[in-house]
Amino acid sequence: MAQSIQSEADAFIKRYAALFSSPCCSSPDEAGQLADEVGKHYRPGVTFFTNGEISRFESQSESARFVEGEMRKNIESGVGTRLDLLAIHKTEVYSPTSALCWLEWEFVPKAGSEYGGKSWKFTNIYGYRAATKESAAGWEFVVRDDEVNAFVQATGKTFEA
Repeated sequence: MAQSIQSEADAFIKRYAALFSSPCCSSPDEAGQLADEVGKHYRPGVTFFTNGEISRFESQSESARFVEGEMRKNIESGVGTRLDLLAIHKTEVYSPTSALCWLEWEFVPKAGSEYGGKSWKFTNIYGYRAATKESAAGWEFVVRDDEVNAFVQATGKTFEA
């Protein structure tokens, strides 16, 4: 069963990552729809841990609104929102229904922006939970200190929605 949850988590990661590298990821017209799709990958109650700050979202629509706010801010500033998954560093099975996932991303700024061609890398840690009767499979939490710190270091901008 443990191998099963690892394979399930790895397949989920690939579907999740595809959203952030899609052609519409930096389109202001498609940010809302994309954020809704991203939000479907977060379980109700998902918690983001960021440099000691805790953000908890009770519903997928609530997490989608948060994601959309961050996306729109980055699109409007010219940075864009494209992320490429570079590696699944580790998928550590914790139980038959959960896994911890270390994902390395590359933020690829929008071409033509002041940051164009100056990508940066970061690693987030995600908590994956298999589907239950009450909820679809998805992320229960994300530790994203490295994401936010790398963004601020690369751009000098804040990372708040």
